[in-house]
Amino acid sequence: MVDMSFPMILLLAATDAVIFGPGGHFQFEQSNDSFGIRSHGIIEQLGSNQTKFYPLPQSTAEEYFRLRPEDLLRNPFRPEQYDRQEVIGPYQIENARAWFGKQYYDSEGERGVGAFGYFDTSNRIYELFSPPEVARYEISAILVQPDCVWLGLDRFVEDISKVPGGLVRWDRMTQAVQRYPLEFEVDEIRAVGDSLRLETRGGYALFRAVRSAGSSPMGRRSPNFHLPQHNFDHC
Repeated sequence: MVDMSFPMILLLAATDAVIFGPGGHFQFEQSNDSFGIRSHGIIEQLGSNQTKFYPLPQSTAEEYFRLRPEDLLRNPFRPEQYDRQEVIGPYQIENARAWFGKQYYDSEGERGVGAFGYFDTSNRIYELFSPPEVARYEISAILVQPDCVWLGLDRFVEDISKVPGGLVRWDRMTQAVQRYPLEFEVDEIRAVGDSLRLETRGGYALFRAVRSAGSSPMGRRSPNFHLPQHNFDHC
């Protein structure tokens, strides 16, 4: 059972100087790389101007071979050629845990394995999940609910462009995955009643629950959803 005695804080990207965890002693590291200022892990303030850095675990070539076999067939490489730079993308704070999705460039010799999960400030450990439905994508948006985690997916490819990858619901108890194809990139996910509001560059879409008799509100017992095209409203 998830402890909901503390509020959850929803934020968009790990480039803000937000603090979290016991005593507010944790924050996302921020530094420049080839794509600008991004977060490569978590920093803990230890006092007396001392800090400890917890780098984001990087995927291995073996994980790529196992989780992205079709991409490996299209672009084969040897393990020693596995080049990746995975960073912390969208996130949400839930009690002592900082949930987030990985982001990475997936072109021109750089690769990665899609993953999401959390850093637990109580034990200073990362817990990451890479189901097959997520492995070939980066995470563009995240919404953590008591029973499930919603993820927007995309691919960050050549010419610094994004390719939509759909929407995923991950059950926190069973780890079952439902993936819904979309034709647009999701920048943010918000819960609005029994619907999800999917923010995108051109406006938003409402992802509505279709409930049968006896079913429960969104986020509980995995209700069915559909996405009517007329609910995609441009600004």
